[in-house]
Amino acid sequence: MILQPFQVIGAYFKALPILFSPGLRLFILVPLLANIGLMALLYMVAFSYFGDLTNYLMGWLPDWLSFLSWLFYLGFSLLSGIVLFYAFSVGVNILAAPFNGILAEKVEAKLTGKAADSELNFRAISLLISQSLVRELQKILYFLPRFLLLFILSMIPVVNIIAPLLWLFFGAWVLAIQYMDYAFDNNQVSFSEMRLGLRQKPVLCWSFGFIVMVLLPIPFVNFVVIPLAVVTSTILWCDSFKASYSKIDSLAQNLGNN
Repeated sequence: MILQPFQVIGAYFKALPILFSPGLRLFILVPLLANIGLMALLYMVAFSYFGDLTNYLMGWLPDWLSFLSWLFYLGFSLLSGIVLFYAFSVGVNILAAPFNGILAEKVEAKLTGKAADSELNFRAISLLISQSLVRELQKILYFLPRFLLLFILSMIPVVNIIAPLLWLFFGAWVLAIQYMDYAFDNNQVSFSEMRLGLRQKPVLCWSFGFIVMVLLPIPFVNFVVIPLAVVTSTILWCDSFKASYSKIDSLAQNLGNN
């Protein structure tokens, strides 16, 4: 467990040459264009509504806590930024999901030496898009109630002092689920089984998510964060998760044959 953060860092460095290798550039370009467009929209909305949202949240502050207004303003500013970030991240991930799934499959094929199953014809792409949308909907249904619960906690005086820390860990967990899911999905691991698997390695998942959170706000670097996260998560799947699920599949096949 102690070494898992270093394993994640190593996976990111291993992902860099794979990310720019021939044959993967198409699956990087489309998420890149989606990221650029929605990030530009995010910045425009943030500049337009960030101050208004923060001032609205400050209006909930009781008078008897006014002496801590600077601390709450800092917390509410962070909360406003997180809300805007999550809202537009959903859009980026929905648009890029089909390409991220193919990218994860291609990377796994490169790492394992096994040929990828996907053929890029119209029928296969249509099926992939529909499957990706269903999976993204599952993620949204998982994230949304937890997001709302944290949002409500952030409105409660005194309790909301620790809200930024809770949002930080929640954000890292969300990013881990979002990007590590592609390799699990490609290997027919259900969404609930995937979450169970990630919960077995929380330090690894949080480390992965925290690095994505650090990279996302960096100008120009954030344009390649999505494909980099997909490649890195696929490496982690192959190194830390694939073997255990392969054993389960083999056991299920043996039981079925018997």
